[in-house]
Amino acid sequence: MYHPRLRGDYYDVGKHYGSILYKNGFRFPDVSNEKMDYGNDSLPYLQDFYPDIINEIKGFADACHTPFEQVAAFILSIGIFDISAQCSIFSYYSNGEMIVGRNYDMLTSVKKLTESSLVCMKNKYRFVGHSDVFIGKVDGVNEKGLFIGMTLVPDEKVRPGVNFYFTVRYILEHCQNVKEAIEVLRHFHTSLSNNYLIADKSGEMAVVEIGPNHFNVRTPNANESYIVCTNHFKHQTSQPIATWSKTTERNTNIVNELNSKEQLTEEQAKQIMSNSEGFVCLNLKKYNFGTLYSLVLNLNKLAIKRAEGAPNRTKYKDDNRLIDEILKL
Repeated sequence: MYHPRLRGDYYDVGKHYGSILYKNGFRFPDVSNEKMDYGNDSLPYLQDFYPDIINEIKGFADACHTPFEQVAAFILSIGIFDISAQCSIFSYYSNGEMIVGRNYDMLTSVKKLTESSLVCMKNKYRFVGHSDVFIGKVDGVNEKGLFIGMTLVPDEKVRPGVNFYFTVRYILEHCQNVKEAIEVLRHFHTSLSNNYLIADKSGEMAVVEIGPNHFNVRTPNANESYIVCTNHFKHQTSQPIATWSKTTERNTNIVNELNSKEQLTEEQAKQIMSNSEGFVCLNLKKYNFGTLYSLVLNLNKLAIKRAEGAPNRTKYKDDNRLIDEILKL
């Protein structure tokens, strides 16, 4: 897993990171005509939603000696033509602390591309975010104690628009609580279907279930202090499509574990995310698929513990970059 520290304005950040990768042998992959056409149709939505990120893509493209349109189309089309990521996330609030558990499950061939970045853009909220692509993010926590993480939901309905990589990144940079994040999700033009679990240090939490034709916000039941999402929508009555990824089994096992706790410690959260018998920690050899990394976060302390690999075989280690960045000022 790469651990870049990125700071400054958008073009310079993109050029800096692209230069590092290019010097180390990275060459931008070819992009099919189908994906290029889709990217060109989607680009106006990204320009409208997140104009700053356009400059970062341009800087990255220049450093990689690749056309801007090719880089943009590559990222915007992820999840449209193939759906791979199948993940588990929960948040739990007790004794004035918000604990988050997150496993990122993906094709094992992608593990070498994963990264955990400290991002400090000029005049934006600082954050630590994770991804398997160079500019967007799939989850993270920012200096305000706001977490957001996504899971893909298989759906035949897709359209030109903005995908999760840019949405997660935008929210980490611009929002300080769950309410603000929900409003961003309510108004952006999504290209595909996702769950977004959002939690903040005040105890607020929600799962936004969003797709090209629907928008739904789930919050904990009155007697519950947690919320969970895997790879299906709870408000739909149809059988989840992604049965191979054990989405319902993972959800049920996490819910059962959380229901059994009067309060939750970080160590107990690690145990939940490391549970391979309940499929939360995945190792699906038939599909060359499994848990690439795992997070346990305390949003009140900005404490980040990360296992860079399947957590049933890899130890969690502390990541203090965000809190150190804040304390040095």
